[in-house]
Amino acid sequence: MPSPSPSEPASSTSGSAGEVDLRRRLVAQDRFLEALVGSLRAVASGLDGRGVLERATQQAHAMFGPDATVMVAPPLGEDTLRPVAAAGVALGPLADVTIEAGAPGSPIAIAARDLAPASAQVAGSEADGLLCHLRPTAVLAAPLSVAGRLHAVLVLLDLGSGRGFDAADVSRAVLFTDFAGQAAANAALFDRVDALLSQARMREAERAELSRRVINAEQEERRRLSAFLHDGPVQTLSGVGMMLDAVEEAIAEGQPDDAVRVLATARSRQRDVIRSVRELSFVLEPWTLRDQGFDTALGALADGFASAHGIAVEMDVPAVELLGEEDQVHLFQIVREAMQNALKHAGCSTIRVSIAGSAEDGLVATIADDGSGVIREPDDGLPHHGMASMHERAAILGGRLDVDAVPGEGTTVRVLIGPGRTRGDR
Repeated sequence: MPSPSPSEPASSTSGSAGEVDLRRRLVAQDRFLEALVGSLRAVASGLDGRGVLERATQQAHAMFGPDATVMVAPPLGEDTLRPVAAAGVALGPLADVTIEAGAPGSPIAIAARDLAPASAQVAGSEADGLLCHLRPTAVLAAPLSVAGRLHAVLVLLDLGSGRGFDAADVSRAVLFTDFAGQAAANAALFDRVDALLSQARMREAERAELSRRVINAEQEERRRLSAFLHDGPVQTLSGVGMMLDAVEEAIAEGQPDDAVRVLATARSRQRDVIRSVRELSFVLEPWTLRDQGFDTALGALADGFASAHGIAVEMDVPAVELLGEEDQVHLFQIVREAMQNALKHAGCSTIRVSIAGSAEDGLVATIADDGSGVIREPDDGLPHHGMASMHERAAILGGRLDVDAVPGEGTTVRVLIGPGRTRGDR
């Protein structure tokens, strides 16, 4: 039989070596994937954004084995990158290091700009403070992006050990940062949700506090109303009853003149009670407000100011129709309270009430007088909401109340109501 060709053993040897090399690469790849899964599990173990970057730095350092690993990120509103985490080197000395986004020849700047990995065997860029500070012999930079925007850059550094970085390292770094970027995106989403929940809790607490204050104001108003009725109308009516008894006795005793005199006094007291109770009713809420609308109720109030006090009230309030009925009630009480303050303390001759705005922009209600520039709660014995309740009613309307009092020039009260409370044409 012919002997084997000398080339046949060589071919067999070559094939065996190729299989061994392939097997080694597969084993290495399997180990890398196994390590990657563990590392990514560690990176995503928390939902704080800063913690994700710190854990990603530590895990990348353990997986790739460089001399140093640094994570850099762009501070909000800045066009530079700064170290936020490090492994293999201390982060403290790098605190003041910056990398300009447009640093020429810097693989870190290139990775940040192009959102693609970049590597270099020789580092050197005056605008790259990190490379100037550490003087590495090789650099691999891989970006972490969130929603298509740069979030951070993972930087692997060879500081002279000869470790270097090949194409396989680049591919693996890209795979690692892709997953780490997703963990950062989840953390950012959690931070956003947590912030929204905090705002919701804060607003709920504000609403609870507002409700408490409104209830307290209502209770205080009821107390004052009770005291007013007891010390005013009730006492007066008791006196009127006693006078009528006296009238009856005078008639029985044949003293008609005394009876007529006492009866006239009783009638006068009765009229005073009727007037005070009517005023009280209007203070609480004029019936015309719900039955005939804001314009009519305000007009009645203005007529009373003109006839009883000689104060002219100028009105321009068509935009109030953009508010619902309940909101109109709250706004009317604010306007009435401001006008009462102007009447009692401002010494004014004119009060101007205007309500302007639109459904898109919201409303501004203005109550301005030409008086002394002093505003405080009236002390006429009637229950009044006062400035605190005016602010509370403005808050109920979803707006705010501003008071601008200029001594000698007058007082202007403004109620600003956002578009959320207004409505379009009915």
